[in-house]
Amino acid sequence: MEHSATAETPAVVVAQRDGTVVVQNDSARRLLGAVTGRSCWDAMGELKCAEELPCAQGCVRELLEDGMERSRHTRFQITGQRHHLTCVPVDDVVVCTLSHATGQRPEKFEELTAREREVLELLAEGETTSSAAQQLGIRESTLRTHVEKMRFKFGVNTRAALVALGFQRGFLS
Repeated sequence: MEHSATAETPAVVVAQRDGTVVVQNDSARRLLGAVTGRSCWDAMGELKCAEELPCAQGCVRELLEDGMERSRHTRFQITGQRHHLTCVPVDDVVVCTLSHATGQRPEKFEELTAREREVLELLAEGETTSSAAQQLGIRESTLRTHVEKMRFKFGVNTRAALVALGFQRGFLS
């Protein structure tokens, strides 16, 4: 197993309430092996030489009970290299992203407009398309367009992954 997340594509795993990994992307598969069906804390615990990881039995359930405002953002080391782990509760799952901490500013195409930041913040608070659009005074179709543009900028397929990367890249706190 490779023991470093790539800067280009973060490793992403999605765990259900009991901690079982139900989805993982290719980067996660390269980093952790095939962990679908296993508990996320066991999978992360197998990262040899990883220091300061907050993963423990029951952590997914705790995050889901605490809600969106209790997302976890942890910087840690794998074989001396800095990495970042973000775990975000979304609906009844937790989306975790693991990436190499480069300290670099986002590429120009990855920067968000002020309106995109507002949309991202509302998504992170758990707002629906209609409630977020209403709060911003825009049409639902306009809000969906902002979401699609952000998903394209970050190369993610879901709103949950978009929110997780928003935390990871410092757009959300």
